[in-house]
Amino acid sequence: MRIVPSLIAAAATLAVAAPSALAAPPVNDNYLASLPVDRVEFTNTVDLTEATTQPDLFNPSRDGQTLGGGTTENTNCKGTPFGKTVWYDLTPQAGGGVEVSAAAVGFTPVVVVYEWSQANSQITRMVDCTAAPGGELRLDVEKGKSYTIQVGGAAATGGVATLSVDYFPDTDGDGELDGLDKCQDVPGIARFGGCPPELRVVPGVGFNRTGGNGVQLSRLVVDRVPKGAKVVARCSGCGSQTVRAKKTGTVSLDKLVGKTVRAGGSIEIRVTLGRTGNGTYKFGATGSYFKWGVRANGLSKRTTRCIEAGTSSKIETCK
Repeated sequence: MRIVPSLIAAAATLAVAAPSALAAPPVNDNYLASLPVDRVEFTNTVDLTEATTQPDLFNPSRDGQTLGGGTTENTNCKGTPFGKTVWYDLTPQAGGGVEVSAAAVGFTPVVVVYEWSQANSQITRMVDCTAAPGGELRLDVEKGKSYTIQVGGAAATGGVATLSVDYFPDTDGDGELDGLDKCQDVPGIARFGGCPPELRVVPGVGFNRTGGNGVQLSRLVVDRVPKGAKVVARCSGCGSQTVRAKKTGTVSLDKLVGKTVRAGGSIEIRVTLGRTGNGTYKFGATGSYFKWGVRANGLSKRTTRCIEAGTSSKIETCK
């Protein structure tokens, strides 16, 4: 069936077909002989003068053999008839947007975008079309879906036309296009530059000295914890406690209060929040990590790090 190279991975440079001295149809005149859109900024110039339309999109095959079983080629865009068509294929490796347009001199080009099935090569639906002079289509595309672009001349007129396709990927699928996304591999929200928001929690530790052997915890809390966040506290030799915040506010880790942490040990707190599906944290959040070393008569300076969004343990430097 159709051979569709990856939009990004195709390495060969697409050759621009020059008008033949024999006035032959363009190489991508037929649906099964479509050319790949193989660059994020794609341009192709083609002469539609001898281009045709097909009563059966599967006849002929890509190699020019007689086949059958396809549908009749569409030749109408929102009430405007067209003909003398050529075909291009687009298979994005990530969701995002595309801008598709065609320019011509002496006639009005028509551009139609369809989805088609990799399973049987049949067109499944028309996405959109334009028959306006200088018209441009701006469309959302989805990762893994296959699209085909049909270019023809209004009223079946022909001549030289130039197709332009600009692809704007959204690698992490968060709705923020890569060109504007500061975190292209991690979904986030627009007001944070396409990055997940950081949790701005505030930890609090109270302790009593134990005569040079370490400290006894008298208070262990985390303030400004959003609803649904998970708080995990650990201390050397005294176990751990996990609390899921039922509401936004302060989380108290009372299970560890009264425990003794010997000198040379440590106290750790991790706060993480997964996807909520809506609002500020719909894609989750960059978590918070805090650590205090325990000395003979107190605590060392607090270490603060971030926890990569979508994980509960991958500690990173805060951006």
